[in-house]
Amino acid sequence: MIINKHIMRTTNEKQVLQQIVNAGPISRSQISRNLCLNKVTVSDIYSQLLSEGLIREVGHGVSTRNGGRKPVMALLNVGYGYVISINILRSRFSMIACRLDGRSENYQSVSTRDVDLTTVLDMIDERIAATIAASETKLLGISFGLDGVIYDNQILGASLKGFKNFDLAKYFSDKFQVPVVLENLANESAIYERDFSGKGVYNNLISVTIRDQVSAGIITEGHLYRGHNGEAGNIGSCPLADRYEEKTSDTVNHYVAERPVLQKIMAYQKLDRVDVNRIRRDYLGHRPELLAILDEFAFYLAKVLGNLSNTFAPDAIVVNAPILELLPEIMDKVRTYVDSMAIMRKAPMILTKNAKEASLMGGASAIIHKALALDDLQLTFGNQRSAVLEEVES
Repeated sequence: MIINKHIMRTTNEKQVLQQIVNAGPISRSQISRNLCLNKVTVSDIYSQLLSEGLIREVGHGVSTRNGGRKPVMALLNVGYGYVISINILRSRFSMIACRLDGRSENYQSVSTRDVDLTTVLDMIDERIAATIAASETKLLGISFGLDGVIYDNQILGASLKGFKNFDLAKYFSDKFQVPVVLENLANESAIYERDFSGKGVYNNLISVTIRDQVSAGIITEGHLYRGHNGEAGNIGSCPLADRYEEKTSDTVNHYVAERPVLQKIMAYQKLDRVDVNRIRRDYLGHRPELLAILDEFAFYLAKVLGNLSNTFAPDAIVVNAPILELLPEIMDKVRTYVDSMAIMRKAPMILTKNAKEASLMGGASAIIHKALALDDLQLTFGNQRSAVLEEVES
């Protein structure tokens, strides 16, 4: 078998950079040992990354027991550039800037209520331009997350009017001359749980996102599972039998999605807007109308999670839903309903630790992978790594 030397070199470069991102501060000799690569090969790649400015030397490590020179340690140069992650929802879009080590800043949430698609795009354009103008480093890429079916960076289906078949990636890539990645919100949330929870914590997981639609992001053996044309995880359109009349059914979205649940709450409260303080107060006050609505929500959500657990046998199911962030106690009722189901596999069911920014951070990870040309390799962010270092001699 003939192996293309250029492909092998590219693979080696990717693996060396992955080591520095995930395990830095790290020395060339340690990279060589970890990857079982020749020290000369590692040094050559290391020098190239250093000259490009992608990595930086931060100090000397500890010498071995046998003595000898102390190794120079390297880290990813987070000052090399930054990425922007944007989520577009029914009545708002949110946005963060993110450094290459996964640290986010400048969170923004902008209302788009009663605004057409063209105006929304102009608003996003202005925010990106303002971020670029205020930054001292360069923009390396942009990611977009939205509800819908996305495959090969194209929107094949979307709940938002005007987005289906619109080439959002090309539109912003042409404007800002950077790579653009599109993903659905559930997949972004799954990427977040995989990449920000620690190496190997979740190799097989399902992230269920409840927003305008109910969707599942599926990670199998560390990789995102998309299915045919990106349709995997589109559970909101699945039928669900009615709790009281089994011959009657509706979709998962009808019973579990955010909007219908909030509409029921606003109807009994006789309000035309969502009042989160009132919802929390009524819940703590055991208001029967609210408890009945939330019990229905918990019952149907348990059906969805139980079926996913039994079908995919994940290490865990992570749920991302604003209503559960407001009332995390509901998750106990969900687990109780799941426990009563006659299924073989009952995976741990937990709430995300970052409902507000999980999908944004997952999108940031996706575009960081793209910007660093590490699409097929896992990166681990948010790890607190300590090392004994001395300053590098000038």
